Amino acid sequence: MLFDPWQYSHYLSRLLKAKKVSQEVINASLTSVWTRFSFIEPLRQLTPQEGPHSQRLAIGLRRLRQQVYSHLIIKDLMGLADVHEVTQLMSDFAEFSIQQAIRTLTDELISRHGTPVGRETHQSQELLVIAMGKLGGRELNVSSDIDLIFAYEEEGDTHPSSPEQRSISNQDFFHRLGQQLNKLLSEMTDEGFVFRVDLRLRPNGTAGPLVVNLAMLEDYFTIQGRDWERYAWIKARVVSDPENAQVKRGTQALMEKVIPFVYRRHLDFSAMSALRSIHRLIRDEASASELKQSYRGTDIKLGSGGIREIEFIAQVFQLIHGGQDVKLRVIPTLEVLDRLVERGFMTAQDRKQLREAYLFLRQLEHRIQYREDLQIHYLPVNEHDLTELALSMGYMDSHSFLKKLNAHRDQVSLLFDKIFPKETEPVLSIGDQFWQRAEGLVDEYHQTTPDFALIQKLSSLKNTFSYRAQTSRTREQFDIAMGKGITLIFEGYPSEQHDTIVNRFLRFMEAISRKASYVILLVEYPHVIARLIDLLNTSEWASQYITQRPQLLDEFLKSNPFHHDVTDYWNNFKDHLQERMNEVPDDIEEQMHLLRRAKQQQTFQILLQDLHKKLTVTEVADHLSAMADVLAEVVLTAVWQQYPKKHIPHPKLAIIAYGKWGSKEMGYASDLDLVFLHNDDDPDAQIHYSYLVRKFSQWMVTPLGTGILYDIDMQLRPNGSAGLLVSPLDAFHHYHHQNRDNSAWVWEHQALTRARFCCGDNPVGESFNQIRFDVLTKERNMTSLKQEILSMRERMYHGHPNPTELFDIKHDKGGMIDIEFIVQFLILAHAHQFHGLTDNLGNVALLQRCAQLGLLNTEEGAALAQCYIQYREWQHTERLKGATEARIPLAIANQHILQVTRSWDHLFLTN
Repeated sequence: MLFDPWQYSHYLSRLLKAKKVSQEVINASLTSVWTRFSFIEPLRQLTPQEGPHSQRLAIGLRRLRQQVYSHLIIKDLMGLADVHEVTQLMSDFAEFSIQQAIRTLTDELISRHGTPVGRETHQSQELLVIAMGKLGGRELNVSSDIDLIFAYEEEGDTHPSSPEQRSISNQDFFHRLGQQLNKLLSEMTDEGFVFRVDLRLRPNGTAGPLVVNLAMLEDYFTIQGRDWERYAWIKARVVSDPENAQVKRGTQALMEKVIPFVYRRHLDFSAMSALRSIHRLIRDEASASELKQSYRGTDIKLGSGGIREIEFIAQVFQLIHGGQDVKLRVIPTLEVLDRLVERGFMTAQDRKQLREAYLFLRQLEHRIQYREDLQIHYLPVNEHDLTELALSMGYMDSHSFLKKLNAHRDQVSLLFDKIFPKETEPVLSIGDQFWQRAEGLVDEYHQTTPDFALIQKLSSLKNTFSYRAQTSRTREQFDIAMGKGITLIFEGYPSEQHDTIVNRFLRFMEAISRKASYVILLVEYPHVIARLIDLLNTSEWASQYITQRPQLLDEFLKSNPFHHDVTDYWNNFKDHLQERMNEVPDDIEEQMHLLRRAKQQQTFQILLQDLHKKLTVTEVADHLSAMADVLAEVVLTAVWQQYPKKHIPHPKLAIIAYGKWGSKEMGYASDLDLVFLHNDDDPDAQIHYSYLVRKFSQWMVTPLGTGILYDIDMQLRPNGSAGLLVSPLDAFHHYHHQNRDNSAWVWEHQALTRARFCCGDNPVGESFNQIRFDVLTKERNMTSLKQEILSMRERMYHGHPNPTELFDIKHDKGGMIDIEFIVQFLILAHAHQFHGLTDNLGNVALLQRCAQLGLLNTEEGAALAQCYIQYREWQHTERLKGATEARIPLAIANQHILQVTRSWDHLFLTN
């Protein structure tokens, strides 16, 4: 069977037969791309010249629809238009029709009643036509109805301009306008209709008023708004004339009410169960229709693996995360999927499969509707019609077509079920009937049983205040999560680990007991409970970290956006973070929260990689240090942008990183040692930059609900706490080139070996690098240098007494500080001869370089480097265990201590 696009659509055949359209005109239009501006002249030509304007417009728009529809049928079926062009053109035509109708009908009503004016603002009012659904997303299919809601800004009355006009209320005015608009667009006449209109999404549906003012709408959202309405309002978009000043004002006022209703400021996982319930009803209805009506085949919109499931996948993430991530507040479905990949909520492969399925199903939807111009979404059951449909889609027969269709639907259904897991049956062992089972186990277990105390603790948890204060719904969800978690622990981990894991799990569950959204997440995603328990088992520090920040549960759902290339990863992170900061330029508190959330999310991703041994300790430190660089730069930029007295676009200020940050050896809890330098001739420069540094510090250390960003330490600046907050560059240069022979001077130069320009003004940073190079390459008296370093090391040792029999990895003799002092001594002693020692490479690489230069013998350099690596690994392990001091049994480290001590004695105690 050959496919003839001119014969496929029975609707087009009827139009051609009735000479409503002509094949010549359609052919002539195929080479052009229509836009919203393409409608004006054809409408003028197709509109009658006699009769009331609104009646003439109604006829003209119906005739124009026939032209547009016929153009799309042939262009699409001939493969000359893709889904995007079809949906955009239909959306453009719908908006054009609505705007033309509003303008005409409003003028007619004003001529009879005057202009509607707000009672409070005394400003003229316009009808806000809010497009929902496909038109809201500019994704209108070819024979779709349009979901509309009518609103206006405020109550008031019309102001007549002549005695013949009769004043009415704004409510009455816009009610009449809404009725007439609906009729003009949807009434079936000899010329057909413009669009079917569905007004049921308005507040209270058909039982509510046809049109609402914004105060009424806000009250409805606050008191009665339901979850499915939040879902529907995601796609809300005003389609009244966008150039009209009153429409612009009303649109802004409308969205100020819609956004808080749709998007919660917190992560909103309650949307999961709500959307699942809506979806279940839709799918059941579609299945029932297929069974009851024998002429209906598979529903490609509402059935399993259909268009609606793709939309649900996109929109559930918007509802959950859109309150915190403005970038997710977009409307078109495919654009939402792109944003989900950017944010790490979806893999690029899943997006590709959903995109291909969506475009296939939307194209198929159009082919089904072209046939009779009916708003249907089901396959024909007649084999002849099914074959013609397959041919229109480019397949040779119905079998190959159905195979492809089912493959797409199966893939969508699989991804949908992954994101919306099916509600599971009660788990065994302790299970969903958690408390009853726990109480039974108390009687069942003997007091000598190792797990008896744990079971007793679990059974008493329901008497705590935090549990009893829950709502009944949250308590039900909490019980399920507890049951599933405890079951995983008791059945999946050795009994000797139960005490530790259960106590950490209880601590976490108590922390979220009043936070329903997180409890729901655990219930909706059982694999998150499994990953959480694995984390709790692995590390006490990680356990504390997520317990204090339960919002990080969401990170378990991300498609692992983390990759190991430090430079690329953190450059991308900086771009995205700056983009998000720019979305809320005037909300300082929200920007501070955003930064803290971003740091916590990234720290957690690094932690997950770390705990699963996918990153070495060095790589962890590299990432943590790179993250600190980015956050410092973004904060500096934000603070300067908000400084009201800035005298230049970009501050001539640099941040110099010292200590662990400077040498890129940061840990999870490291603070930031930093110094600020400026090189600005402005007479008030010191005032400007002192203010900037104070504000920078506030942004870093101010405790919010999301915590602090970093603790910072500026004691390393010239003259310490007695010095200026920010030093002029020439003063910094002078300070470090003074001829002072005392330990403070040497200690500051030791610190300079680990310093680096982190962010800020590049010329200032380059000048610092030169100062640092000049200071470090200065020739020193070897004997004096040794004595001063020995004296400093002794003071540090006595400043950190170790009363235990354990070895303090960092502070004890033979430990990390000794190795660091060895490196710093070799730099200060020999950099005047070997300039490469000034490179800030980290201690291990510098030890290797010293060995290459003959400052250490090869074996000694390698041994010290290995000791330092091992010390860092031991220290890291102890920190993850939650230890405040990294101390280990002396016997474990004895050989390393001997090696470090030998090298120390060789360098400092021999001539």
